[in-house]
Amino acid sequence: MNAEAASVKGTQRFTRAVRLGKNRNFRYVYRKGKSYPSKHMTLVFLKGRYLKLGFSVSSKVGNAVTRNRLRRFMREDMRKTLRTLKRGSYIFVARPSLKDLTHDALTKEMYRLIESARLFKETGGAVR
Repeated sequence: MNAEAASVKGTQRFTRAVRLGKNRNFRYVYRKGKSYPSKHMTLVFLKGRYLKLGFSVSSKVGNAVTRNRLRRFMREDMRKTLRTLKRGSYIFVARPSLKDLTHDALTKEMYRLIESARLFKETGGAVR
């Protein structure tokens, strides 16, 4: 792998620096943030200095395989749009009906939530 390919690959990763991380960070965003509900998921956002993302999928949604698949889909979709999001902490909370959606429908639902909350950067726009 050449240096150019390595640098492109490195910029598109969902790194630890972007993750919300610990339970106390999730609780803080839940307590102080603003909630944007939709039919299949809820977005909780709190303005901040850095861009941080978290995903919450409870056991009501399905078994471990289903929950992990949904988290992987959500992480992949957000990884592609990191550069277009405003800074702050985001938590995507899955509802039980989310397990019946396809990956494309889940992606559209997430973009619709972010657009309705007006959290895309003004210059960037949504990358789909």
